[in-house]
Amino acid sequence: MHSTRIAWLPALVGLMCGLASGSGAAQTSSAADAPKARKSLPLPPPATSNVPQRAPFTGPATSRPLPPPSGLAGVDIPDPLAASSDSSLEESVQQLLSEAVVSTASKRSQRIADVPMTISWIPAEELEGTGQFTLCEAIQYFPGMECRRGSMRKAAVSARGLGSNYLSNRLLLLKDGRPLTDPWTGQFYADETTPLSNLKQIEVIRGPGSSLYGSNAFSGVINIIERQPSDLMQDGRNWGTDARLLVGQDRTWRAQATAAGRGGPVEALVNYYGFGSDGPQLFNDPQQNLVDTNEDSLVHQVSGKVQVKGLRLDADFTTAEIGRPGGHQISTVGNCGRCHYTPDDVERVQNFNASAQFDQQVSDNVRVFAQAYTLFKRRQVEMENAFNEENPQAPLGKRRRLGGEARALLSLGDLTVTFGGDYKNDLVNNPNVLPGLSLDETQQQILGGFVDAEYRPISQLVLSAGARYDKYMIPETVWQARTDQISPRASVVFHARPDLSFRANYGRAFRAPTLAELAINQQMYAATLLGNGNLNAETLDTLEASVDFWPFDRTVRLTGTGFYNLAKNFINQELLFGSTSQFKNVGDARVTGFELEAAAQVAAINSSFDVAYQFLDARALAFAGRPERPLDYAPQHRVYARGRTNFGKFAFAELYAIYVGDRFDPGFLENSDTGELEQVKLPGYFTATARVGANVTKGLTVSVLGSNLFNAKYEESHGFPAPPLSVFSEVKFQY
Repeated sequence: MHSTRIAWLPALVGLMCGLASGSGAAQTSSAADAPKARKSLPLPPPATSNVPQRAPFTGPATSRPLPPPSGLAGVDIPDPLAASSDSSLEESVQQLLSEAVVSTASKRSQRIADVPMTISWIPAEELEGTGQFTLCEAIQYFPGMECRRGSMRKAAVSARGLGSNYLSNRLLLLKDGRPLTDPWTGQFYADETTPLSNLKQIEVIRGPGSSLYGSNAFSGVINIIERQPSDLMQDGRNWGTDARLLVGQDRTWRAQATAAGRGGPVEALVNYYGFGSDGPQLFNDPQQNLVDTNEDSLVHQVSGKVQVKGLRLDADFTTAEIGRPGGHQISTVGNCGRCHYTPDDVERVQNFNASAQFDQQVSDNVRVFAQAYTLFKRRQVEMENAFNEENPQAPLGKRRRLGGEARALLSLGDLTVTFGGDYKNDLVNNPNVLPGLSLDETQQQILGGFVDAEYRPISQLVLSAGARYDKYMIPETVWQARTDQISPRASVVFHARPDLSFRANYGRAFRAPTLAELAINQQMYAATLLGNGNLNAETLDTLEASVDFWPFDRTVRLTGTGFYNLAKNFINQELLFGSTSQFKNVGDARVTGFELEAAAQVAAINSSFDVAYQFLDARALAFAGRPERPLDYAPQHRVYARGRTNFGKFAFAELYAIYVGDRFDPGFLENSDTGELEQVKLPGYFTATARVGANVTKGLTVSVLGSNLFNAKYEESHGFPAPPLSVFSEVKFQY
């Protein structure tokens, strides 16, 4: 089975689906349906029909799982403006998600070969194949991405070595195009508090995205795209359902059920997700007869979506109770300086997200889109006070965000322009603020405007450029060094031959200090963490060049990408004295590196393979008498490998593996010979996961998942061991 290939169309249309709430049903189109405004590029030969269902180069179909991200760079897509006038712009763009990466740095649908950024398109089935439960754990098996888990259930996702100490605030997380970053910390929570429920796919930009997204889109953007009602209604039916149940060791379970239906012009979907586990008990100590019982999780989420023609509404509510592993004394410079992790802490979190989106075709050349969204979060952490035997402390934090965006798409032959603006109003109610600050002052308003244009003088050449302006409205008592930001970008893509493309781009990104970095005054255990109102915004200048080659009748894809990053005014925590730390600008950082990717489909053995290698030279530059040194959490060498094979039509096997080289942790240990504190260097490690499954009957699949197959012993961060070998089984039913 293969998709119909469509020639490139002159008006690349759509407002970037990364800011759309959903998608219509995945569809293929015929070349006869597309306008013939210019001579199209030669089309590649169709893919062989007997390769695995998720082989890199097979096309999509609504009757089977989607292909993985690595093989889509040559897929041509139809023009969304060719859709009927009563279909929404965002829906017409989202319909293309099964064929191409469309969440790009241009906020409009583009043929993947024309996108100037390094992008990945990860279907839900690929994430599930990793056998992991959280976004952080799953996404680390895909090129360029990194995940670190550590104390207090902190988890950080980063790209190309530009991470942070468990804050993940240098990578922007979107859900159906709206930001999920925490208004207080700028962090997105990639653990159980952001469940991977009702997923259709995840789209990733590796590189600066501030020219359209503003702050936090520093080293990349992740957009979680959920299924819409039409994704579950197949074969002409007006309803559809699916359900799955996973069980395994440590009393772990995961359940999900979804139902969708259509009545007249109204489509709706409801979803439930639940997860529970006693955890892997990472800190058991047989010598002291201690059992780590504080890694339990209990998460519930309910969500719903309603669509009436061009109007789309959705909302979700998540409640989670999460234990914090502890009971150990760990010297580290992390979120709370030198922390003592007590054994009976628990975190309770509730999240509510809602959005409304609407678009309208104004004329043949203009279409407009608008959305409004809100986020409410309540987070309570009960911390045992192990030093003065007082009752457990229970700090409570609340966050509220109101936001909206309006944008328009102008298509004039060879020129396509997207322009618009957005607004965010964040309010944080947190008792742990610096003296002299009131609760009313921990708020911010951000007003942004952007424009992005693409021009195609000839069919082989794509020129694009854009810029964004962000105005920050934060009380001067909170941010004394407040500044507005301008983020430009420019790129060129040249298709030398149908199987050979080159691209180069420049981009500038920024990250404004978060309200927590500016105003926090928090005592955690035996440590104190202070904000700093004189922080400067971080900036990042990136140069990137890439070549993409499809030899052997496009059954092999070879990609090489080189990049140079210069980050200025890095924000990090520094020890002031004892166990008191403060956020400070700690100088500049330089990251150079390259990524090599290869993917192949081998029809003779019904298999497909992906391999990628990343090299990083990430250095924190000399600053204030401190010599140049390696950047934290930036291993020089990282290898990714994935493979899949089908056994006829009834069974399949998938393997995911990563190797992570030596890297430095921000923690310090005392050198027994010199008595000096030295930064911890963690050894490299190799780990693998696998899934084996069978299609019992139409719509019914059973599978067995294995994580850390070789039971590797390693630490992702200092003092935090990785989970051991784990095995789970899952049943999935779809109708």
